[in-house]
Amino acid sequence: MSKGKYILVNGSFVPTEEYRISLPEAESIHFSEKVRSIRSAFPFLWETLEVIKLKLLIFNQSFPEFMNNDGSELKRQLERTLTKNKHFLGAVLILTFRFTDHQVHYTIQSEKLDSTGYELNEKGLYVRIFDEIQKSASSLSHLSIGSEIYWKVAQNRSENSMVDQLLLSNSEDQIIEIPESNIYLVKGKTIRGAGIEQGAYMDITRPLMLTIFERLNLKYSEDEGITNKDIQEAEEILAVNAIEGIRWIVGFEGKRYFNHTIRKISEMFNQSILN
Repeated sequence: MSKGKYILVNGSFVPTEEYRISLPEAESIHFSEKVRSIRSAFPFLWETLEVIKLKLLIFNQSFPEFMNNDGSELKRQLERTLTKNKHFLGAVLILTFRFTDHQVHYTIQSEKLDSTGYELNEKGLYVRIFDEIQKSASSLSHLSIGSEIYWKVAQNRSENSMVDQLLLSNSEDQIIEIPESNIYLVKGKTIRGAGIEQGAYMDITRPLMLTIFERLNLKYSEDEGITNKDIQEAEEILAVNAIEGIRWIVGFEGKRYFNHTIRKISEMFNQSILN
């Protein structure tokens, strides 16, 4: 990815290399949300807006004015950032909120992607279970603000690993997610996932995925959680989030997985985004 040369700071552009934050800003409570852009479209923008509103409520903060009117002004600020950085095809925008001096401050930065739209990875991902630090279910575990510390630990561990991603587990030794993504297991005509009750992160793609499963006549279940045995017995495994779309997991320990159903899911996912 190529970072943009400008960052939008409270409505004004600042050269990226000149942008600095003060000590109070560094120590302030803050959170970020990522938004995918595909040419002039922002898939899942409404869903992202709802997550931002929820997080502002959790932190007892008022909504910035640019979030009014269903986020129309926020969309304009995202478009301004893409135009200023000349990121006209595929990009990721990172929207960060900081709470200082009883006010909500924001920045928007963009990073250009190599691909314009969502593309299924032809080279599958290799994964293993990370259970040294387990994530428990809580009132925040389904949100990124309750999951990020686990993701960062796992991502740092995977840098020195022979795998691409680590599967996170909960205190019941159930598999719940990989960093920033939901996982789904395919076996025949059934799909297994992890739910809020198990402490799983809920990506904003979840409602669309459930609709896709229904359209493909795939029966979805998350009541029993996902065990190591389920991973071993699965025929296909996919990871999904709103930024990268559908990703095929090809290997776990000595097991290898197909992607026949995943390709159908990916095709329907892309069709739904374009429509």
